[in-house]
Amino acid sequence: MSTGFFAVFSLLYMVSPRTAHRVVGYLEEEAVTSYTHFIGEIDAGRIENVKAPEIAVAYWNLDPESTLRDVVLAVRADEALHRDTNHHFSDRIRAKRESLFEDMDTDSNKPHIKY
Repeated sequence: MSTGFFAVFSLLYMVSPRTAHRVVGYLEEEAVTSYTHFIGEIDAGRIENVKAPEIAVAYWNLDPESTLRDVVLAVRADEALHRDTNHHFSDRIRAKRESLFEDMDTDSNKPHIKY
C-alpha cells in the first residue's frame, strides 16, 4: 500500500506540485479530525487516559507525568502544523512565489525573514 501511494504521489508531484501539497494538506486535516475524536473518546472515558510512554514523553518533550491525552494533543498539533505548511506551500506555488528566499531580508542588521 505505501509503495503504491509513494508511486502515485510522486507522479502527482511531478505533474502538479501545487495539487500534491493541497492533497497532503487535506490528508493532514483528516488526521487532525481523527485525533480530535480520539481526544473526545479519552475525555468521555471510553479510552483509558494512561500514563504516556517514555518514548513519547522524550520525543514530544512532555512533562514526565503526561498522559495519553497529552501525547494525542501534541501529535494533533504537529499534524495541524503539517496541514498548514502544505496548504501554505500550495498557495505560494499558485501565487508563483515558490522560492522562500524571496522572503529573506539581505540587510544583516535586520531579522532574516521579512515580516
